[in-house]
Amino acid sequence: MTFTCPTNLYESVYTTTKQCRERSDIKIDQDAIVRFLDNLTQESWDKHSVANGMSFPLKFDTLEQEVNILSLIDILNTGHGFRKELHEDSDRGAFETIVFGIMSFHISSSATTADALSKLTGWEVGSHFGITMQKDVPSELAHVTVSKPSVASKLAGQLQGVLNETGRVLKEKNFETLGAFVIDAAKKANGSGEKFAEILINTFPAFQDYADIDGEKVYVFKKAFLLASSLERRFGATEPIFAFKGLERSPIFADNVIPTMMVHFGVLVLPESLKHTVQEDGVTTVEESYRLRAAAVDGCREIVEKANLKGEGKIGKVEFGEMGMSSCDLDVYLWRVAKEPQYRKIPRFHCKDTIFF
Repeated sequence: MTFTCPTNLYESVYTTTKQCRERSDIKIDQDAIVRFLDNLTQESWDKHSVANGMSFPLKFDTLEQEVNILSLIDILNTGHGFRKELHEDSDRGAFETIVFGIMSFHISSSATTADALSKLTGWEVGSHFGITMQKDVPSELAHVTVSKPSVASKLAGQLQGVLNETGRVLKEKNFETLGAFVIDAAKKANGSGEKFAEILINTFPAFQDYADIDGEKVYVFKKAFLLASSLERRFGATEPIFAFKGLERSPIFADNVIPTMMVHFGVLVLPESLKHTVQEDGVTTVEESYRLRAAAVDGCREIVEKANLKGEGKIGKVEFGEMGMSSCDLDVYLWRVAKEPQYRKIPRFHCKDTIFF
């Protein structure tokens, strides 16, 4: 079944996530937003809210080649639910594992053409991404072990599925690489980050990040919005096709980190039915994860609205620049702050049954 983006993409995300938050009985504590902004310092904001776009110390022969690498990293930006297993196997987290794998393709000159992606096997994916596919476990017989698929092999299967599917779509659309498609989409978007995201979402199932919750559609589209922002930050000053306008209106890139931090800061107040998700080893269903991510989108929208009040209504002392605070800036800030030692141990919910975050 062909998926079609809702009209007014950004507004549809904000509307459906707010409605989902309210149906889920997740509250937004307005006083906590004021405390967050009052306690925010200029030094912390300036340090953590700036992201320059992904760049790597590698040689790229063409713009398409670099865009291809960045786009593959984005479309595969998942695996948070396997963080524990990945750290045990390779001491890499989910995002580091994705970057490692795509860099492996590039450094080894392994093909990432549409045809090559469509034919990748699970074992090839495991090899490139450094994912242990089999584990020896004790058997019922003394001193005898048997080899069984590892927990992380499920992630390799998910990555393989996305890559195979992406390759097939690219072949149907007559594009040699994902990078070539992305460059074409940027040209067709004519400077609109919202239109660019819409093209991605309408074309690739791996960007179609939505769910039916309580009989209603909830749109999040994390990876499409993130790719638009990443490309603008990386190339906007040098490549006019990626100088997207309107990104200050973009929703956040909702994963498991942002909702966790918002609960920690008291901005999101969870009902009893969801409190288990932010406890140690908090496992969520796909539905629960959408409820939490939707609440984060709506909560960040409210933080941004309050942060940009002027005059006597201004809250806190931080200056956010001529354009004010954007949801993208706030997303980057919360995500990077979460890496600081004092926040790194905060339990994060996780879900192994998704390819969207």
